[in-house]
Amino acid sequence: MKFNNRNVVLGANVRLGKNVRIGDNTTIYDNVEIGDNTIIANDSVIGEPQHAYYFQGGYSNPATVIGANSFVRSHAIIYAGSTFGDNLNTGHRVTIREGAEFGTNCLISTLADIQGNATFGDYCRLYSNVHICEFSKLGNHVFIYPYTIFTNDSRPPSNHYMGPTVGDYTIIAVHSVVLPGVTIGSNCLIGANSVVSRDIPDFSFAVGSPAKVTRDIREIGSREKEGAQYPWMYNFERGMPWQGIGFDAWSQQQH
Repeated sequence: MKFNNRNVVLGANVRLGKNVRIGDNTTIYDNVEIGDNTIIANDSVIGEPQHAYYFQGGYSNPATVIGANSFVRSHAIIYAGSTFGDNLNTGHRVTIREGAEFGTNCLISTLADIQGNATFGDYCRLYSNVHICEFSKLGNHVFIYPYTIFTNDSRPPSNHYMGPTVGDYTIIAVHSVVLPGVTIGSNCLIGANSVVSRDIPDFSFAVGSPAKVTRDIREIGSREKEGAQYPWMYNFERGMPWQGIGFDAWSQQQH
């Protein structure tokens, strides 16, 4: 990866913070703001114009904001009108449509497809090949594992869209499908290959097609370690804000 300023195109009103590095063959469209110490790798498009740009006169690109200390890997496409807090980290070839709103410290992995008008809290993890539909709402510290799909059309094809809602600290395992308008509570675990077709209460372990609640998540143990494994925040800290101090101590600092 080299930063030769080769074929880098900057549109009007682009604002770059200190020590921003932009890879070769990258286009940054109008009204983009990029925070300090951010890397935009090669062959990326930031502030991709929305549909009206190509078919309507007088189009003005909405503002796109990427926070400080972010790392956008090669071939990413981020549409105009999206906002990202500090410490965004993407994989290669992600697509993020207009109107997406992300908090801080979010990870969006390779080939993830984020449709527009969706909101995400802090420390969300969206792993490879995840598809998040329009109007989805994810809380803080939500982990979505590979090949999971969120859907929003309850009577396809129609114009009646209802995105799913996911509460804080919930984990959705690989190859799951979340159907339109479903609410998954906080501190839930959705098992692999599940189809979530109904609301899931807080602290639930749900699995199957359709997904059914089988137990309280706090009852799940481990063969390797004694005691409950969930809520997971007490057993996992890598990259989390409570790393080194523990979840309870960090939680107390937030109040």
